[in-house]
Amino acid sequence: MKNCWYVAAWDYEITTAPLSRTILGQPVVLFRDSTGRPAALEDRCCHRHLPLSRGRVVGNRIRCGYHGLEFNAAGNCIAVPGQSKVPPDAVIQSYPVVERYRWVWIWPGDPDLVDPDLIPDYHWNDDPEWCSYGDVFYVAGDYRLLIDNLIDLSHIQFLHSTTLGAANDADAEVEVRRDARGLTVSRWVMDTPPAPMYAHALQTDDNVDRWQNIHYSPPSHVVIDAGSAIAGTGARTGDRSAGVETYSNHSLTPETGKSSHYFWHHARNFRLDDEAFTADLRNMFSSALMEDVVAIGEQQASIDRVGDRPTIDIHADAAAIQARRLLEEQIGAEG
Repeated sequence: MKNCWYVAAWDYEITTAPLSRTILGQPVVLFRDSTGRPAALEDRCCHRHLPLSRGRVVGNRIRCGYHGLEFNAAGNCIAVPGQSKVPPDAVIQSYPVVERYRWVWIWPGDPDLVDPDLIPDYHWNDDPEWCSYGDVFYVAGDYRLLIDNLIDLSHIQFLHSTTLGAANDADAEVEVRRDARGLTVSRWVMDTPPAPMYAHALQTDDNVDRWQNIHYSPPSHVVIDAGSAIAGTGARTGDRSAGVETYSNHSLTPETGKSSHYFWHHARNFRLDDEAFTADLRNMFSSALMEDVVAIGEQQASIDRVGDRPTIDIHADAAAIQARRLLEEQIGAEG
């Protein structure tokens, strides 16, 4: 999909020093002008094609590092050293950007269809009632493999056994609901030993009722409402007072057909001022996601080796298959 929003960068990544990032196969240069506003342009000077990311920001313009041509945020060349007239076709592509939720979003499609209201809700990332931390990981794999990974959490018992996983996770009760806007997968494991992260958060090893409500919005946005409560205290009927809840939020931006930028943040609404606890959770969660990054890279390499050899599907793939179909339908409608 192109007529949609993708995360281009964390807010702190974009400064007056140009940042180069490939998005949907297109090299893009990101920078802030003198007022702090973010901009995104094709990473190419239309004179001799040197990447503009090799240049520098001067006021509200970016200057090519080869012959000094200067471009504004709309992609128009507005100054050429040594001459007063700018060639009328000295223009490069610009991309609409919006800064929201500590992320800078980019619209790679038709600029006439831009709608900031279509940016998905990730308010946890800058909500003062939540403590949030995150990162961006480079993944040597197709973004759709990451969607599969996030929608089907049956893998956490095995791939994340020392961090997020817990016994019986693969036996969760799963409900899948799909509509035109996205997919929701609800997973419950009742009266089970807690995962290491939640044992740490609850400060107990008593059995818990564990939930993971996964919301997928095409093309590549996933919000996971996850938590655990002391078993039998009513979490499933909406009473989470005897538990802890977190939001594990993910947005995937394709670099190419076989590589991705993985933006994520993890948020909680308890022990907000406990910096040591935050550091422990950040390390645990980051380590778990890095296990995914490694696995997806190895999965992509294996797919590339075997070519068209068939794969099998199992029961746990039901939600991921529905998500793939939804994404394909929306790509088809766009085309």
